[in-house]
Amino acid sequence: MHTSRLVFLCNVSLVILSIGGLCLTSSIFDFIVSSRLYYTVPDHKVLINPLLALWLFPSSTLSFILSFSTILFLTAGQKIVDFAVDHQFVLSFFHAILMCCSCILSSFVSFLCAQNAADIGVYAAHASPPQFQQASSWYFSRLRALVVVSAAQSILNAVIISVLYLGINCKYRTFVQISNHDEKITIPDLVEKRTTTYFA
Repeated sequence: MHTSRLVFLCNVSLVILSIGGLCLTSSIFDFIVSSRLYYTVPDHKVLINPLLALWLFPSSTLSFILSFSTILFLTAGQKIVDFAVDHQFVLSFFHAILMCCSCILSSFVSFLCAQNAADIGVYAAHASPPQFQQASSWYFSRLRALVVVSAAQSILNAVIISVLYLGINCKYRTFVQISNHDEKITIPDLVEKRTTTYFA
């Protein structure tokens, strides 16, 4: 598979996973969890800390912004492309840093969700009253889904980093190579010039 197509598919997958992650996170941090009303009796141990949202929401949001903006860049105007060509080192540097942060953050969120799901799993299997068990099963299933989603986000971000910045699959062409292309450009070359980018 050509590198540009691989990166594009990874970005599309990241957009879908990020939206799914945001939806799952919103369903977990409802009024009950946000108000610290999901706790055990009689020790009043809060099972899902509302502060966990400070990790979950930024993780999916950052992943969505990076991947969606990269896809939008494919349809950018010529002025934006020229700006990216002139400042490709700076843009690539910050893109790589943000991608690494997103990859690490997604891995950490996956670990936090797995840890929290393990704590809730006991109550999801057997607890009383039945309403508490049903609520535990609700949160448990969504936390497990977030483990998978966050892990997938981390893997896809790692793939993009490896392809773009670690030299894997060297068929990829940079802005400089495109801008130094022969002046005799055919129509297919114009299409390729507009759709092949440094980090998309």
